[in-house]
Amino acid sequence: MGLPLKIGILSFKPPEKRDVDALAIKNSAIAFGHSARIFRNHNFQFSFDPGRPSLFYKDNAFLPPDVMIIRASVLENVDIEISTVKQLQLMGVPVVNHFLPIVRAKNKVRTLQILQHEGIPIPKTAVVHNVEYIDAAAKRVGKFPLILKIPNGSLGVGVSIIESRRSMRSMIDLISANFEGNLIIVQEYVREAKGKDIRVFIVGGKIIAAMERKARRGEFRANFRQGGSVALADLTEEERFISLKAAKAIGLHVAGVDIIRTSEGPKILEVNSNPGLEGITQATGIKVAEHIVRFAEKLVKQKKWLIQKEDITVTA
Repeated sequence: MGLPLKIGILSFKPPEKRDVDALAIKNSAIAFGHSARIFRNHNFQFSFDPGRPSLFYKDNAFLPPDVMIIRASVLENVDIEISTVKQLQLMGVPVVNHFLPIVRAKNKVRTLQILQHEGIPIPKTAVVHNVEYIDAAAKRVGKFPLILKIPNGSLGVGVSIIESRRSMRSMIDLISANFEGNLIIVQEYVREAKGKDIRVFIVGGKIIAAMERKARRGEFRANFRQGGSVALADLTEEERFISLKAAKAIGLHVAGVDIIRTSEGPKILEVNSNPGLEGITQATGIKVAEHIVRFAEKLVKQKKWLIQKEDITVTA
């Protein structure tokens, strides 16, 4: 390691909530000899005076750290809420992850478009704007049960299993009441997965760890924070290949890639830009936060953050 860095962690958690993952990254940075501070997104102000773009934090001019690690736990109006990330990039601050990849990952429809374009296997899926066409979409996907999702859900929020046409109608009414203006995603339910999926953690283009997640009894969502259990997972070569390809396709430095094992082979469910760190440490003993800090060090040293034109273009 070179000289100590000033490492920032940008948290999007509400002010009353403790950000456990941000704290884990901060503690890892300090353990490696750096100074580290957690910044809360809601305290930032933007300045568009002539000259360089700038930020204010609370009432003071913001002095940028050497690198900012982004923990973008936002579900709605993502491109607006994470504008701070774009502002940091316009100011020349290296960030982990970048603005555009976060936006892509937060939109499940955009993620599916990119994965399919890259030839990465995904579950059979239909997307509708108008609930009038939901029955036709369901028929195209297959038999019940089916999975219904909203494009910007996270941690299992906005994801439901539908056993029949009647229950689908009830769920659509609930989605329409609580998630106004959203597209609705209809996806095949993979019975042979038996409530399990695989979360693969990727940092800097390398697989750091993988865990199997199993839904608790009476639940189909395998998310750790929905009460699912976790265990160390052994990946096949195909699973390793499609995980790395998916993270690269979305453009993420840090990613949690969700895989479901089917009779047709592994398929990618989602690519997450803000994977939770508690479950993977419990399952594997690997401290992913340390790997994120090490990658941030490397990013600053190599200045790879300057390469991508999209990251310094306002209209990107």
